[in-house]
Amino acid sequence: MSYPSAPAEAAATTPPSAPKRTRLNIGWVMPPFVRELPVDAPDYETGAEQLYTLVTDLMPDRSDEDRFRFALALGSQMDLMLEANVIYAGLCLLEVEGRPSGSTIVVSQIEHESDDDEELLRTTQETLERTHPDDDYQRVDLPCGPALSRIGASGFIISAQWSPTGQEVAVQQSQIQVYIPLPGAREMLIFALDSPSSEDWDLHSELFAEILKTIDWGTDQEVEDYRAMRQSAPAAVEPTDGVKQELYWHSSRLMDAVALHGSMGGGQVTSVTCAECWAKGLRSACSARHGWSIGSVMNGDLTLALPRAVAAFASRGWQTETESGGNHARVWAEDEAPEQSAGYAFTASVDIEAGTFTAEVTAPCTRAAAPTDSLFG
Repeated sequence: MSYPSAPAEAAATTPPSAPKRTRLNIGWVMPPFVRELPVDAPDYETGAEQLYTLVTDLMPDRSDEDRFRFALALGSQMDLMLEANVIYAGLCLLEVEGRPSGSTIVVSQIEHESDDDEELLRTTQETLERTHPDDDYQRVDLPCGPALSRIGASGFIISAQWSPTGQEVAVQQSQIQVYIPLPGAREMLIFALDSPSSEDWDLHSELFAEILKTIDWGTDQEVEDYRAMRQSAPAAVEPTDGVKQELYWHSSRLMDAVALHGSMGGGQVTSVTCAECWAKGLRSACSARHGWSIGSVMNGDLTLALPRAVAAFASRGWQTETESGGNHARVWAEDEAPEQSAGYAFTASVDIEAGTFTAEVTAPCTRAAAPTDSLFG
């Protein structure tokens, strides 16, 4: 498995001026699978030990020589990062559909001379456009304040000394840089994402967008409270009318299949984060769920409700799974189901004693269906 060494290029594009640290307590939240590089090690020996420990953990099945070469390659980038005022660097190494996928995240803190954040962002864009005229520039409103993003491509050379093939290798990668003025200080943060994994660019850029949303500054307690909030709850986003109508339609098909008479309850449509996105560290809503129940149902009718529903949807090509002694079922639509239903799923359960049928119908993940050039979700 090869790993990206993009920090060199990202660091090289960062203005090399010595930072004057502010009294702001700057914080952000990184997913646990982003592995931090020891850019803040107190000395070279400590940094080298921490780097080799990290590489050993990342490459447990590789030889000592491979690990040593990779640690040296990363170490060669560390000097460039220090010259570019990098205060954080991390490797995001994932496995997507059985293949390795990687990106790097680098954060720099630099000085500037402007007293006006808007003027700073405008002149920064003008400067970048002279060097990168074909890139895409956007003004971004983050929770922490205004920012400028540059989206483009970059490249770097892996020298023969560090290449696994023993030959010089040219690597092309996609890149996002986001410039964020610090309030009340003549300093700016630069967050940079670089990834050579073009087929997974939408995933890495969405992860990067979620990290940017967690940036904050304040007291220790304020930053800690904000981190806890971002880690525990997805953003509350109202589902669109179109999403609601599709959920209502599928719920209606389920109601027809169970054929129960009783008192309706619930009926709310809520935004949710699907399990796969949550496991990847994404916290913003990507799906919606319609929950409802039917109460005061005769026991005999409830006993037959789930088998009727499972049989009806199985005949339409849906996948089914029944558990808890037949009192709980999960049904989901894959390629064999009608195209309109692809990605929809529901869970249903019966409580014989309470005389209640409960169901939750879930819409497909919007990120899974997003075009590959979708960047900030």
